[in-house]
Amino acid sequence: MKIGNRRQAVLLVVLVLALVFFAVRWSSKGSEPVGGAPRPAASAGISVEDEDPPRGGRRPATRQVSPDEVPVLQPSDLDPSGGPSDVGTGRDLFDFRVPTPTPLPVPTPPPPPPPGPGDPRFVGPLPPPPPSPTPVPPEVPFRVIGTFGPKERPIAVLVNGDQILNARAGDVVFGQFILRKIGYESIVVGFVGFAPSETRTLGITP
Repeated sequence: MKIGNRRQAVLLVVLVLALVFFAVRWSSKGSEPVGGAPRPAASAGISVEDEDPPRGGRRPATRQVSPDEVPVLQPSDLDPSGGPSDVGTGRDLFDFRVPTPTPLPVPTPPPPPPPGPGDPRFVGPLPPPPPSPTPVPPEVPFRVIGTFGPKERPIAVLVNGDQILNARAGDVVFGQFILRKIGYESIVVGFVGFAPSETRTLGITP
């Protein structure tokens, strides 16, 4: 055999041995439990098996669980009031009665409005009083039916219902009116207690 062929044969054998070594090592790692976690315990007489079979399709032998490994239940474990699930809830999970509803908070009434003028609690300057209404002169209830007498001082004839009155300029008639002026076709009537400029003009009517 030539030297080149012999070296190739030796390398081939080394590669085959390395592949066989890694294959055996990989299969041995797959059969061990991951992280060394313990198997779950089961009741007495029941075999415990791996949930997932190891790589390669092989299952390990089942293990029998001893009755001593099963934990013993205590009466406190069956007490519904001592379980950790209802701690802090304030209610018994086995009580089927409707819980008492929590009363709603009473709303705070709004503050009263501040006192205004006229209220005894009001503190501050009072508003000025409203101005007094301007007095209005009364309506003239009489009428003029004519005039007579001298031109310098004529006389007017006034009729108020059943009353007939003759008056000159400056006279107070019917207690509330003053004759300011007497003309040919009308008279000017003023009012007692009012300014002289407050007048009414009445025409002569038959």
